[in-house]
Amino acid sequence: MYPFKMDMKTEFGRNLERPGKSARVTEFKGGHSDMSKAKPGISSASLRETAMQKPRKSIQSVETGVRVLEALVSCPGGCAHLRDVAAAAAMSRSQAHRYLQAYINTGLVQQEPTDGRYSLGPTALKVGLSALSRLDVIRISTAHLRQLAEDLETTGLLLIWGDYGPTIIRWVDGGVPIATSLRVGSVLPIQHSSAGLVFMAFQPPLAYKAQLERERATRAAIDEAELQAMLNEIRHQGYAKVDGQVVPGLSGISVPIFDMQEKLIAVINIIGRMLDDQFFCQSNIDAVMAAALRASNALGSQCSSSVPMEQI
Repeated sequence: MYPFKMDMKTEFGRNLERPGKSARVTEFKGGHSDMSKAKPGISSASLRETAMQKPRKSIQSVETGVRVLEALVSCPGGCAHLRDVAAAAAMSRSQAHRYLQAYINTGLVQQEPTDGRYSLGPTALKVGLSALSRLDVIRISTAHLRQLAEDLETTGLLLIWGDYGPTIIRWVDGGVPIATSLRVGSVLPIQHSSAGLVFMAFQPPLAYKAQLERERATRAAIDEAELQAMLNEIRHQGYAKVDGQVVPGLSGISVPIFDMQEKLIAVINIIGRMLDDQFFCQSNIDAVMAAALRASNALGSQCSSSVPMEQI
């Protein structure tokens, strides 16, 4: 299950906007744009890009200190001797020691009295928990989905595992809108949709067993041995694809998104027309996998490929 309960009436009871080529998604929360004072003739995107490229003043010692913390975290178990921290931070032991002592004084780092090894302290825990509390899974995933749909000029979906299976919670049109009965709030079959197969491949069987039994009782079922072979292949390749099995004439590619515990929390999906013989090309698959990986990393996953090793 998704880590928080969705209110289907309020979350999905919205009118869907499907504009032209610019990738857009209906937002569920109101907000104020800080670009309202932009100069005529200058786009908001240009202003944001210029602001991001402009060098920012900073305190170099703080930036160097962050290197020490990152080096400590990168050590096995997040606990290490001074020599290991200094080597990982690419600095002298004396310099690393000064930073570590300052961090001990502030609670960011603590030192084991028995063996002298350093690890993150209680203040670091408070900072981390505060950052986690502000982490918005849907917002972050949607940002990467929007960019993907715009880059590929196609339709993108974000799905979570709801009470009845794979549920569409975001719909982004990055190209020519596709006419389909699917919409935000639609629940997809788990055996015949690429998103459903991904959810089965990267969740424990207990999570989907009841839904699978209900589905097998009401529609065509895939043989158990064949299904398990499909799920094993999806785990190894990191994605699933289907054509025409959910909506005739439409194809889909789905890739998992993982959280900081390397648990599946959502699925990114793109759909296209079966008549497009380039839809399943490797570049499209790579683009979806890259977008899902960026979303996973932004949510705390440490995996360097779209599927963590422990999930394979």
